[in-house]
Amino acid sequence: RRLRHLSKYIFPLQYGLSNVFSQPSAAKETYKQPNFADREREIELFGTCKTPKQLKDVLVLLDKMIWRHGKCHYKLLRDTVCPSKVDKLQVTARTSLIFAHRSR
Repeated sequence: RRLRHLSKYIFPLQYGLSNVFSQPSAAKETYKQPNFADREREIELFGTCKTPKQLKDVLVLLDKMIWRHGKCHYKLLRDTVCPSKVDKLQVTARTSLIFAHRSR
């Protein structure tokens, strides 16, 4: 269910939802651009529908992507690729000095 919901954000045209590329051109009129980042209301109004045939194979890949996203340790990866140049002992020593100075 969660996987199909996410696929409606990624492939809105396949489900018959509005798409950023298929919006009417409003050259002469003032046109308020819809917020495509939050489609919850549109998906709710559209209701349930069958998954299109062309997306069935893609859903398997999307499921793997979500699983890998959950298993990835982003903080550890960030610290490995971009290590901090500040020594952790220096940081604790500085903060203890600041707090000691403030308490006077």
